[in-house]
Amino acid sequence: MNAAHLRGTPSVGGSPGSRPWIFHPAALLVLRLFLAAIFIYAATQKIGKPLLFADEIRAYGVLEFGATVYIMAIVLPWIELFCGVSLVTGIMLRGSALTLLVMNAVFIAVISYRAAGIVRAGTPFLDVYFDCGCGFGATYAWKKLIEDAVYVAAALVVLVAPVHRFVISLDRRRSS
Repeated sequence: MNAAHLRGTPSVGGSPGSRPWIFHPAALLVLRLFLAAIFIYAATQKIGKPLLFADEIRAYGVLEFGATVYIMAIVLPWIELFCGVSLVTGIMLRGSALTLLVMNAVFIAVISYRAAGIVRAGTPFLDVYFDCGCGFGATYAWKKLIEDAVYVAAALVVLVAPVHRFVISLDRRRSS
């Protein structure tokens, strides 16, 4: 092992101990900013419109009409905003990456469920088109499923990355 590997930083070149390029600090920063931009934008599109967002949630047929739908419509955009800001600052980075990973996995499941219902009604899968409630307007279900899979993969990389740079540290302990 080389000294860079022991310090937890990616080594340059093709040495046996080198990490994949995706864990390079610049690549990780790009992934973090990519996810942050997506989720900060999505959150800002929904925060001021909780009743409209509640209607979009209800259209999935997963949650019944009631308080749960309205609580989700109010809380979910704020979670997205918090995670986006966390990805930019690096504060609670891994927790935010895990939260986004789980949320997008759930989004994939409910979009698949809704699309399956539309397909059962006779629409071919590639023609399934609806407003998923994500804040970006109506889209094809297949396209949204691919996008959410990309978000899951990006969040997973951020979550498991061995080292993160460009973060604000809240660690108040001082080195001796």
